[in-house]
Amino acid sequence: MAGFKVRLGDGSEIGPMDLAALRTWLAQGLVDGDSPVMRPGSRKWVPLSTISELKGALGVSRGKAKAKASRAQKAREREGIEEEFDDEPSAVDRLRVRVVCGLLLLLAAGLGFLAFRPSEALSAFDGAPWLEIALGALALGLALVPGWNLARKLVRIVLILAAFALFPLAGILYAQGERGAGLLALGSVWLIVSGVAALLPQRLGWAGLMVAVLPVLVGGYGIYSFGRAQATEAEQRLNDWSVPERRFVDDGLGLTLDVPEGWVLLKPGNPLVQAPKDARITLAIPRHGGAAYLVTEPAPRGVATPDQYLDKVQEKRRSERPGFEPKERVNAILGSVTGRQLEAAWADGNTPYREVVVAGLDGWTGFALVAWMPEATASRTNGLDALARGFAARGLLAVRLREAVDAAVAAVPHLSAPAAEQLMAQSEARVLEPEQAFRRSLQALAANIGSLTPAEKGELSRLTTSTYAGIPWKDRATLADYVERVRKGVTTPPGEDRAMAALLKTAESRLSGEGRLKLQGFYEKAILAKN
Repeated sequence: MAGFKVRLGDGSEIGPMDLAALRTWLAQGLVDGDSPVMRPGSRKWVPLSTISELKGALGVSRGKAKAKASRAQKAREREGIEEEFDDEPSAVDRLRVRVVCGLLLLLAAGLGFLAFRPSEALSAFDGAPWLEIALGALALGLALVPGWNLARKLVRIVLILAAFALFPLAGILYAQGERGAGLLALGSVWLIVSGVAALLPQRLGWAGLMVAVLPVLVGGYGIYSFGRAQATEAEQRLNDWSVPERRFVDDGLGLTLDVPEGWVLLKPGNPLVQAPKDARITLAIPRHGGAAYLVTEPAPRGVATPDQYLDKVQEKRRSERPGFEPKERVNAILGSVTGRQLEAAWADGNTPYREVVVAGLDGWTGFALVAWMPEATASRTNGLDALARGFAARGLLAVRLREAVDAAVAAVPHLSAPAAEQLMAQSEARVLEPEQAFRRSLQALAANIGSLTPAEKGELSRLTTSTYAGIPWKDRATLADYVERVRKGVTTPPGEDRAMAALLKTAESRLSGEGRLKLQGFYEKAILAKN
């Protein structure tokens, strides 16, 4: 029978040859019963001793060939190479790869669970991309299912890189103030990843197998001991007061707050967060010991900018928190409204806290989100900055105010937009009809004429004379009487206010552009001086 192939000790393959040639090689000691042989039509290497046709010829093999084979076998044993006659891994090695595949799939399932229940993990890992990591572990596990050698090597490389990537992650946790269970849990993850990578060489002796399995077992115990969240009594109380909603909406004021992961809205009247009685909502993040509240109110008189309103909120926080230390102020984009954000710090016993106050104005309604957390956790991905980013205002009241200011400026030429806004800020209603703004501007000028310099008073007198000169005598007398009564604080009917505003508008419109600008400047200075 021809077509036999034989593999020599140096790895070279000879053939095809027939049985007679094989017997000759056996007799000469070039091959022996342990030499790999492939039968005709087969793709599997088997020991020559298993070829039944050659059993009678095996006894004539020379001792020299046996000694040579023995020396080669001992050399292979010293190098840790197990002799095999098939290109495929052994059954034990295939089983080991399947076990690693199962471990990765089990790990993917656990990470997927954390993607939907992140609160089950230690708070140090809040914000971790659990779903993405779970999908990565799933892909690695599925890559091992076919048993391809190339896939095994690639999976091992990925696991080794992942083990190295855990070191900078540990540095980040340390920089965030983590010193205990979080670092131990991360070290346990490193043991598991390293151990699984060590289980993936193509051939692994029993000693190597035991060494690789040990860190996997220790890491699993460490994750169970240090990686699980342990609810405290304080967290349980907060959970009892929490509500399921994840978004606060006030359609009347146009305010929204999207609650970040980990934060919870609390029921009204809860005793857990120190907040003003009129706070619209209170929040807490039980896992990090933080809290927050939102207040809305008519802005105090004279408050016309977000920065001015933030001053008021800051004063109140000073009275509420001993040791309150304001720091940096920056602009804050709150949806359609531009507000101001304050960074502050204070301490509760030995625990330093970081506080963020976001304040703004919508029309003449002030609003402020006040939030604080321990300094060690305030910079987490779901910390104070995440809460501030979820706060927005649509500017509904600002639109109504802008319309009122535009109407006042159009009806009263001597009013600038800042002057009209200030008049409305000083009123109870916060939004004035044009005739009301007109009347209040005359009162402000009379009350604060002393804020003008002598030169400005002279120029104002000249402009007033020019304005009155364009009014018929009869109407001029009526307007002068009206102005005198307004200056004395006499109540005037709305119809008369509208008529006098229209009369003076016609006269002031005859002034030159430069004259109207000067007149606006004098009124604006007097109105702002009233603040």
